[in-house]
Amino acid sequence: MKSGTIEIKKHTIIVHDPVAGGKLPVIGAIAPVKLRINGIVLETESVVSASDCIDWEIKKKPLFDIKVSDDRLRAYFQLYSKHRYAWRLLNTERMSRIIVSAEEDKSVILDTVHLSDVASELERKSIKANVELALIQYELMQPSGLPIVIANGKAVVPGIDSKLEIYFSEQVESRFFEVSGAVDFRNHLHIPSVKKGERIARKLPMIDGIPGYDVYGKVIMPLPPKDVPVVVKPGVELTAEGDIIARKEGRPRITGKTVRAFDISTSFTVSGDVDIGTGNIVFPGDVIVSGNVTDNMIVESLGNVYIYGSVFNATITSTGSIHVMGNVMGSKLYTGYYGVIFNRLYASAKKLEEQIEKLLGDAGMLEQALEARRQSSCFGKIVRLLVERKTNEISAVVQEMLTVIVSIQKIKKNEYTRLREMSIIFIEPERFLKTDTRRFLQSYLALLNETNQEVARMQEVKVNTVINQCHNSELKTNGDIIIKREGVILSNLYAAGNIVFQYDSAVCRGAKLEAEGVISAKIVGGQTGVKTILKAKGQVSVKKMYEGRVCIGRNCVDIFEMVENKNFGA
Repeated sequence: MKSGTIEIKKHTIIVHDPVAGGKLPVIGAIAPVKLRINGIVLETESVVSASDCIDWEIKKKPLFDIKVSDDRLRAYFQLYSKHRYAWRLLNTERMSRIIVSAEEDKSVILDTVHLSDVASELERKSIKANVELALIQYELMQPSGLPIVIANGKAVVPGIDSKLEIYFSEQVESRFFEVSGAVDFRNHLHIPSVKKGERIARKLPMIDGIPGYDVYGKVIMPLPPKDVPVVVKPGVELTAEGDIIARKEGRPRITGKTVRAFDISTSFTVSGDVDIGTGNIVFPGDVIVSGNVTDNMIVESLGNVYIYGSVFNATITSTGSIHVMGNVMGSKLYTGYYGVIFNRLYASAKKLEEQIEKLLGDAGMLEQALEARRQSSCFGKIVRLLVERKTNEISAVVQEMLTVIVSIQKIKKNEYTRLREMSIIFIEPERFLKTDTRRFLQSYLALLNETNQEVARMQEVKVNTVINQCHNSELKTNGDIIIKREGVILSNLYAAGNIVFQYDSAVCRGAKLEAEGVISAKIVGGQTGVKTILKAKGQVSVKKMYEGRVCIGRNCVDIFEMVENKNFGA
């Protein structure tokens, strides 16, 4: 018994069959040799016999390659070999297993790369921008084997977005001044203010980009620059050069997100307390209270609110910031976005808008039903009937709105005269019989919507709620909450920004704090009987925490033993 063998001689693969039942020989190949056995490509090693037809060939590799960068601004030429040579199989002895290999025969040149070959390939690929034929020729003469840049496009010059340069502080600063040789601790808030004719900002124009082109010669257009839409209120001027000039004295402010509106806020000052004597304060600008805001009173501002005293069982809403120099007890403070949605004028107008839309829809359906029965119908009578059925529902909201309009101090009071006169009709529904009811309701809807939008537009860009301490209160803001002194007890605080305790011994007990940014607290937990909860999307840091719960996103941990100088979520 003798196994079969294979040998290679003079480029020929010779198979010798086994004798007396021996094993067939095994053949394989190593790249770049490719074998075919009986016309089938050999992928792995296989047994063969003398009767099999074995062919071989060399898997050809390209002599050169042309690639284009992902941004299509450069084309690269890489020469792998200037010549293509013939190949020959390496001779072997007779063996039962053989791996076929080959080597180049550099005495036989089959093909040579010429400049015309590369130029033809460039043309086939449509590469034509700034082609460096001289570099290709040099590479063919002195091959480096490395990719070389042979064509260049031109990158676009990106445009420059419009932007705003702000020349005033958007934050209230705390400064102390000497008055008659003594430091005035009571009136140390420095409210930003400008004089008439002062430049408060500048709009830098957007600059268009410059087009480029790729290696194919196709134009590449730059992205259009983004503009910052700017509008100015009557107290501000926007010059042709982009300068934004104050045309009256007051506090400069920026409102709006997409469209940036510049305004000079006027102020309403209460020299003492806000109480029954002054009534609720509603003002379309800044409100300055030199005393306290007392029980059950309301201060609503379409600007900032500055309170030099304390706030007791009251509600303060501001489309800007709120600064309380004293304490906050049993009260609700809403700033920025929350100052808008909790503003009574906004809330009542929004609710009325929904009710009037439903009233119009119900009246229209009832009118169609009557017409289908061929019964006479008067739209005014239908509306009066529906209003009388919903008297308690609609009139209560109307009364709330009228109360707010009456409370508006001084400026803009006359601007709400039309809204007041139209609202009164819902308290005296018989007047619907004396007017074009359908047109009236549509006009009233438009006026309510305009009122909502006006209040919403007064939301300032950067807002803060700044207090010394609060007890049993609720604070909500789309900015930061800053506690400057004693701390927070039995209160709920929410900030779309951060919540920061500045005083080293400030406490946080029995409170629920939530921030979209970070919470930086000092002394947390204590003898209140109510768990303290600190929840943030960013980081929570505490100087000392006795008990409570800390949540970073959805991950919460309960604290039962005191921890010190701890950063959660770091």
